[in-house]
Amino acid sequence: MDGRLLLSTFLTASLSVVAHASVDRPPQLVAIAFDNCTELERWRELNDFAAEMNRDGERVHFTFFVSGVNFLGDIERTHYHGPRQRPGAAMINFGGTLEDVQKRVEFAKELHRRGHEIASHAVGHFNGATWSAAEWAAEFKAYDGLLERVGLSAPVAGFRAPYLATSPGLYAVLKERAFRYDASRTALANEWPQEIDGIWRFNLVGLRLHGSGKNVLSMDYNFFFAHSRAIDDPSSQSLFRDQMIETYLDYFRSNYSGNRAPIHIGHHFANYQGGAYRQALMIFARAVCSLPEVRCVTYSMLADFLDQLDPATLAAYRRGDFPHAGPPNLNVARRAQSQ
Repeated sequence: MDGRLLLSTFLTASLSVVAHASVDRPPQLVAIAFDNCTELERWRELNDFAAEMNRDGERVHFTFFVSGVNFLGDIERTHYHGPRQRPGAAMINFGGTLEDVQKRVEFAKELHRRGHEIASHAVGHFNGATWSAAEWAAEFKAYDGLLERVGLSAPVAGFRAPYLATSPGLYAVLKERAFRYDASRTALANEWPQEIDGIWRFNLVGLRLHGSGKNVLSMDYNFFFAHSRAIDDPSSQSLFRDQMIETYLDYFRSNYSGNRAPIHIGHHFANYQGGAYRQALMIFARAVCSLPEVRCVTYSMLADFLDQLDPATLAAYRRGDFPHAGPPNLNVARRAQSQ
């Protein structure tokens, strides 16, 4: 599916530039992405969830930042030799049995056919904060080889660094390899993305944890640590789920009624907090992705949208120089019961 096609109709109808750089209201873009992407039950669950959401319309598309070791079975692990590591080393598990790898590949291919995006999370999930450009280049070459090996022909346009750990050498390699975007940094919640040296920067954002004075990054592991120092707490999981929902809705309402900066949410396939956070994410997606002025898109679709904007229009968006909307009516409790 071409992301440009998905958004072009909306753009044609609603992005006419008028005097004094004032523009029509943009859609509220929501980018939901997943890191590592190991567990087969999550691939199955998200495939089914997206199919259900899109049954009678294109409502949600996800980005999957897949770690390359997911495409290598345990018995094949020595095929990978990461920078400064021994052959067969990685910071996360390899792909399991060869049958597990094949199932994972089939899910990735199916989701790509349905308009979702497969992006890079490097191979071995190492911290590359001190890597040279040559070391990053070797890691990306290894990633390409793994995709080719399992028959995944989806073009990889974007990257998120493990641990959000980057180095100057990374951006030289991303530019050389014509990546469209990087999602490895952080920003304020109401910031529109910047294009730096030809690469869009799609950043996770700092949020205020609903009902508390704590700050948390818009990623599930950070909620996990803020709530219980990354230790499952079964007695509080419903509370944690609801607090994540309300935090995401606070973020959404503020941007939706403000300057419409894109929403950035990152999750993992891991079943943190007994599944409370993945439940929260699905409740959130059900609540917002069907709204008329909302587009839940892959990061490549977001890049398509931004590429079509002239500088004056993007500047007007940054200022919020367009007619604002009030907060949408969200019946989250009813949607939660249907989960």
